[in-house]
Amino acid sequence: MSILLDERNRVVIQGITGKMGRFSANDLMAYGTCLMGGVTPGRPDLEVEGLPVFPDMATACREVGTDTSLVYVPPHSALDAIVEAVEAGCRLVVYPGDGFPVLDAMEMRAAAEANGAVVIAPNTPGIISPGKAKVGFMPSFCCVPGPLGVISQSGSLSYESSHRLTLAGLGQSTVVGIGGDPIKGLSALEALELFHRDHETEAIVFLGEIGGQDEAQAAEYAGRPDAKPVAALVVGKCAPRGKKMGHASALIGSLSETHEAKVAALRAAGAEVAESVDRLVEVAGAALMSARQGKDSGFPASPGLPSS
Repeated sequence: MSILLDERNRVVIQGITGKMGRFSANDLMAYGTCLMGGVTPGRPDLEVEGLPVFPDMATACREVGTDTSLVYVPPHSALDAIVEAVEAGCRLVVYPGDGFPVLDAMEMRAAAEANGAVVIAPNTPGIISPGKAKVGFMPSFCCVPGPLGVISQSGSLSYESSHRLTLAGLGQSTVVGIGGDPIKGLSALEALELFHRDHETEAIVFLGEIGGQDEAQAAEYAGRPDAKPVAALVVGKCAPRGKKMGHASALIGSLSETHEAKVAALRAAGAEVAESVDRLVEVAGAALMSARQGKDSGFPASPGLPSS
């Protein structure tokens, strides 16, 4: 199976008349995503790449049964677009944009919760369920169907890691970029729980970084007696202390947010942690083997393997 996204999702692009919107329309359709059209206020009776463009999300949901939106609008308009989508009935919204204000992110989460929706945002490459559909701009060739659920804060790391897994014959059920901002639409723990409930995801690959609490959430999950095996990679080991490196949440605020502390917490919880991206395939394979050994024995799989 997969989480959140498959071939049944009916997708529209908010901002489809822009450069990125047009590019994504072609990219998503080429991958097989069920793209139903787009939304651009004040542009009625328009088509983009043969798709209808609606004046608002309510009309799109009513006319073509949209349940998923990909939002390509400037940061100052993004909150309004996301809220419009979830209030119109979308159960999944993806906003890849950067520079999203923290207060807007808080309102975004509240709106999603109030409307029973999942928002993957901000600063994310999106989500792909290989062989089924994608919403965002993840390179399609990096991913193939398989039993590993992948969660990443970094877009480029999600591509690199998925491609390495793919070349090693380790396919993915879904790859989701949760973004690197301090407040996320979909948290690490929420993503882990979705993979936990997906019966075809056998093990989980968590791609983290210094700063923030996402790795603590991953360790919390990995330490559960019923957890699926977790393989992890934490980047930022050589980042200078006190300097922001990359994402907004990558600035270390306490000792628990350092590379050393995060790796120690994950290993203590039973996760297999790669020393570098070069060893990610090895630890992901070990996690998958642990899952299958647990299944064959008739007992729950162990939370992970001891670090090597």
